[in-house]
Amino acid sequence: MAAPTPSLSPRERAPLVTDAIPPSLRRHGASPRQMLAICLIGAIVLAFFASADTPGWAERLGDSWLDHRLRTITGAWDEAMETLHLTDPHERLRAAMGRALDWQWGGAGD
Repeated sequence: MAAPTPSLSPRERAPLVTDAIPPSLRRHGASPRQMLAICLIGAIVLAFFASADTPGWAERLGDSWLDHRLRTITGAWDEAMETLHLTDPHERLRAAMGRALDWQWGGAGD
C-alpha cells in the first residue's frame, strides 16, 4: 500500500505556472510606485548613454513644427552629452561591433 501524501496548505501549494518563479518570490513584488521609479531611472540612463541615436530618431519623425522642435532639442541634448563624454561608451561599443563585423571568420578547413 502506498504511503499517504502529506496535505499541503494553500500557502504551500504553488500555482501551476511555467516561469519557475518560486511562490515566495511571487507574493512579494514591487509596488506600482517602485515600478514607475525604475522605469524613470531606466529612461534617464538611456537618455544619458544612448543620446547619440536620438538625432537620427528625430530625423525620421516627420515635418511638423513639433518634429522640428524635437530635432533641435535632441541635437542640443546629444551635444551636451558629448561635451560631458557620456557618448564615449556608446562609440566604443559601436566601434567594437564594427570590428567584429569586419572580421573574416575562417572556415573549418583553414
